[in-house]
Amino acid sequence: MREDQGLSPLLMRQLRKLALSESDLPKDLQTWKDFLIRINKTYGEYDEARISSDNVLAVSLYEMELMQQERAKINADTLNELNANLSLVLQASDLGVWDWNLETNQVIYDTRWCEILGYSTDELEQKLQTFKDLTHPEDTDRVFKLAQECIEKKVEKFDIKFQMNHKNGQWIHIHAKGKITKINDEGKPLRFMGTHNDLTEEIRIQKEVELQKNKLFHQSKLASLGEMSAGIAHEVNNPLAIIAGSAEIIEIFKDNPAKFNAKKESILKSCDRISKILSGLKKFSRSAEQNQQRIFNLGSVIDEVMILTDIKSSRFMTPIIKECAGDLSIVCDDLGIEQVLINLINNAIDAVKKNDEKWVKITAHKEDHHVLLRVIDSGPVIPPELENKIFDPFFTTKSVGEGTGLGLSITKGILDEHQATIVLNRTFSTTCFEIKFVNLGNNSDD
Repeated sequence: MREDQGLSPLLMRQLRKLALSESDLPKDLQTWKDFLIRINKTYGEYDEARISSDNVLAVSLYEMELMQQERAKINADTLNELNANLSLVLQASDLGVWDWNLETNQVIYDTRWCEILGYSTDELEQKLQTFKDLTHPEDTDRVFKLAQECIEKKVEKFDIKFQMNHKNGQWIHIHAKGKITKINDEGKPLRFMGTHNDLTEEIRIQKEVELQKNKLFHQSKLASLGEMSAGIAHEVNNPLAIIAGSAEIIEIFKDNPAKFNAKKESILKSCDRISKILSGLKKFSRSAEQNQQRIFNLGSVIDEVMILTDIKSSRFMTPIIKECAGDLSIVCDDLGIEQVLINLINNAIDAVKKNDEKWVKITAHKEDHHVLLRVIDSGPVIPPELENKIFDPFFTTKSVGEGTGLGLSITKGILDEHQATIVLNRTFSTTCFEIKFVNLGNNSDD
């Protein structure tokens, strides 16, 4: 034992006479008292050491009590400092704290816990029923079932989101976390503590972001429709002209069944063409709230897109080639995937419209447990320095007035919702966007 640990040199000499090492020395006050009694008894048998032994006992006990008092003060000061720091952390984190005594069933709610619900501490009773009364009726059973599972040690942590009634009558969103903080010797839980975090503003912002996202999605659709509008009238007028011309002369062939049926077939095909164009436009203008993911055949979705993009491809004399193989059933929102393809095809046509060689190719096939969809064009590969920017909102390489920079950003957002990925495939000598679908359907069509 060293002198800096509070023992007098005299006691240390006495201990050495007992042939004791540092590892033999006790740590708490009661053990020291018992130990010193042993010293007193040992040296009490020797008259020549009696006085010095008494001195050792008196002085050492006094020293030990002083040491115990000092350590107790240090521990109390440390505990107070930790509590003060914890309070500062809780204030900074804006968390409310609840403390449930499982022996008395009393619950203490701190100031911030009450403030989250619009109350002061003297307005709420410090009992468990207060928690129950303020919890949304549809959430009460779920919240207290999880709490009971924590108490019964079926789960380790209490972590749940629910609603509580604010003083102003509104329901606010709460994220509660907690755990058992004290148990007895038999392992029975005695204390259950936790925090409340007000998520109301965060959820409001999330809803606002989602609303803005839907608005951008709709604006992108309108932009795509705007690009196609120049050719829509032409596309509808062509079959209308065929219908009008056939209707005028069909009477002439009433005695010629072959020619009469040919004109009749021509009228029906033209009507079908118009119907498909209008159906696609009507479907394309559907609001995002109506969309839902179901099983669709990707080949059929591509066919719908080609009808809508045929107008632009014809205008810029850029053929669109489709190559699909196998069962391509995927779980998707068909309108969302149509939006993705229209964005990619329109971008591809814009990229190659001034080139000597102009084409866009859509390929799709199954590979392992996913479906690969590629939109390839005859333009040069996108430079590596732009690859990390092309999916950023409002980033565009098009001239002013030709693009919003939202198309690829919205495309990625739609694919994220489908748990699909989109990348630039650089194994091709031209630009290739590759999409991987992992949510596959069991049926061939829907």
